[in-house]
Amino acid sequence: MLFPTKPGAKVEAVSDDAWIKPRWFAMLLAGLMLVSYPQVFLGFQTFVYRDFGIFSYPIAYHFRESFWRGEIPLWNPLNNCGVPFLAQWNTQVLYPPALFYLLFPLSWSLGVFCLLHLFWGGLGMFFLARRWTKNNFAAAFAGIVFTFNGLMFSSLIWPATVAGLAWMPWVVWLTERAWREGGRTLVMAALVGAMQMLSGGAEAALLTWVLLGVLSLFEFIRGDFPRVKTLWRSGLVVLLISGLSAAQLLPFFDLLDYSRHQEGIFSAFWPMPLTGWANFFVPLFHCHAYQGVFMQDQQSWINSYYVGVATVVLALWTMWRLRRGRVWLLTALTWLCLILALGDATPVYGWLSQHVSVIGLMRFPVKFVILPVFVLPLLAAYGLAEIRRETRGETTRRGGTWCLVWFAAVTLILGIIWWNWRSQSPGDDRTTVLFNGLFRAVFFTAIVGGCFVTKNNPAIASRRLWQFLLLLLVWLDLYQHAPQPQTVSRAIYQPNLPRTLPAPRFGQARAMVPFVTSGMFSRLFLPDVTADYISRRFAISSDCNLLDDIPNCNGFFPLYLSRYAALFYNYFNDNATLLDFIGVSETLIWLTNRYEWTPRSTNMPLLTGGQKPRFTDDLTAVRMLTNTNFNPRQEVCLPVEAATFIKASNSTTVKISSASFSALRIEAGVEAAAPTLLVAAQTYYHPWQAYVDGKPMRLWPANYAFQAFEIPAGSHRIKLVYEDRKFHLGAIISLATLAGCLIGFCLMGNKRYSVNGVGGHKRD
Repeated sequence: MLFPTKPGAKVEAVSDDAWIKPRWFAMLLAGLMLVSYPQVFLGFQTFVYRDFGIFSYPIAYHFRESFWRGEIPLWNPLNNCGVPFLAQWNTQVLYPPALFYLLFPLSWSLGVFCLLHLFWGGLGMFFLARRWTKNNFAAAFAGIVFTFNGLMFSSLIWPATVAGLAWMPWVVWLTERAWREGGRTLVMAALVGAMQMLSGGAEAALLTWVLLGVLSLFEFIRGDFPRVKTLWRSGLVVLLISGLSAAQLLPFFDLLDYSRHQEGIFSAFWPMPLTGWANFFVPLFHCHAYQGVFMQDQQSWINSYYVGVATVVLALWTMWRLRRGRVWLLTALTWLCLILALGDATPVYGWLSQHVSVIGLMRFPVKFVILPVFVLPLLAAYGLAEIRRETRGETTRRGGTWCLVWFAAVTLILGIIWWNWRSQSPGDDRTTVLFNGLFRAVFFTAIVGGCFVTKNNPAIASRRLWQFLLLLLVWLDLYQHAPQPQTVSRAIYQPNLPRTLPAPRFGQARAMVPFVTSGMFSRLFLPDVTADYISRRFAISSDCNLLDDIPNCNGFFPLYLSRYAALFYNYFNDNATLLDFIGVSETLIWLTNRYEWTPRSTNMPLLTGGQKPRFTDDLTAVRMLTNTNFNPRQEVCLPVEAATFIKASNSTTVKISSASFSALRIEAGVEAAAPTLLVAAQTYYHPWQAYVDGKPMRLWPANYAFQAFEIPAGSHRIKLVYEDRKFHLGAIISLATLAGCLIGFCLMGNKRYSVNGVGGHKRD
């Protein structure tokens, strides 16, 4: 149906896009998803490219193993001598849809889980664009662009990121409805907002609420809607989302206080290159190939953020032609984020980083491209809807203008191709970029031409056929805009990979990959994707050790506990004393053109006792640990403030028996001739609690980054237990908020008001 712009205006009985109902669009989107990745849906192959194989899949595997053991994975004992797991946020431990890959075979379900989120995001964009433009065809166009754009495809390697992106349109759509309608939509907005928070896509959630904050401020200033209702409904939605997400957010912020980001990565690292805007027209411009997939120069976060030349041109036309407040806001946010994505290449990023601390949470400046990729399909939908509202005469009169627009866009594409040809060295793949750009020009021409044929076709059945073909062209342009990562056999993830040495077991010893060796992984790769990944699994690169339950001193996570990270990144590489203390029984060494595991025989048990305490400040403790005369078998460094609490003063004989290790608990029987210390080569973190015969004992940082506590003389049963009180408090808050939401949803009506507003929306 067409929507009137004034009360009493005549409504056309049937419009040419009436066939694009939500269920039909969902069917079309599902069909395109299946055609795009049939081998993944049917279970023949799965993803492995980059972080999917070395981070996302191992993390999901560890989560799944914990789930089937009946454990909540609050702590990961297999990496970094122990590191918080749930609190990392992007591990998706509390994300309800993660049940899909927990219940079904992981090598099939995790890839499908990511693809289903592309579908969900496209469907949400359809509803949002339809609400804003009142045009089904424009909404379908925006939905397909958002589903298949380069950023969404690139994010398939990160389940948390693709999930956070998929929820963006749903959160914006339902939160805006909640401002205007109240009632049950407040609960619906809170639930979808919490789903995005729990998904682990931190940057997507942050930028979603930047957009919503600007939109709500605009509504408040404009005053078309009662300001008090705008304020309290916005505040209520935020409060409910915070409550529903408390079980995740409280442990995360707690970890944030005790940790730092990944070593070697600072806030301005990996910006969009200065020529990055050209990639909106020629996706492979100034890119280099990695296992057949092209990566933009200067940044290695995503492969592409291409949304289609037609989308960009329609969005630019909307920015120029439409005089609407929301369009102006979306335009301003788009240009601001595109400038911020350039990082320190402009003074804007540096100035905002100094005055707005939240900017640093983005980690890579190129991540600011998330918001433009979200907004451009909406702006294009506005422009497409406006063109479709024009009369045939108006369209004909503007034909000359659109010819100039087409000519300018194609000329720009050809100019970028020429620039790439001239600026790249002869050894670079200039031919691939040439054809990539030419195909983009062809698709753009076909889409623009198809739009005008559709507009001027008098037969409604023909117009609908052309609309369907245009949507297919948009999908084809996006799907083929760059080489997609290869999929491989699911057998690549089978556990128990053969090794040259017996793998160290949890609770007994650990493996160590020195920096020199791990640095080779980032620079070298095999052309064959399967062989490359098998070699990385053999070398337990990043988090691959989780697939075979191998304890490792290394790990790849967003957040690291500060004390351990300081030791690991500065002193572990060549310090035999530290490696002995943390129980390293084998290391990986590089031999010319291969690597192999080498055994070590001097490693200590992970639980020791009887050492003489040395009370020192942190700096002195680090100096002692790195001194070749330090003997962790005979002495242990403790904080100065521990001296008033510790009674043990000398080394003594300790016998440890029946030691058992699990993810959240260490137990053992201990016999000591005198009061002494028990030392655990496990990273110190405050949720760990020590008990002797059931009585709590104070746990101290030992040897700067590990754990120790005092035991009295005699025979005792000791326990180290991970008790995350922030998680327990957050879980209570989340459950109480969820119960309140469900009760409120049942009691509240879904009132809708009939005061007409700009764009035909219903408002209070």
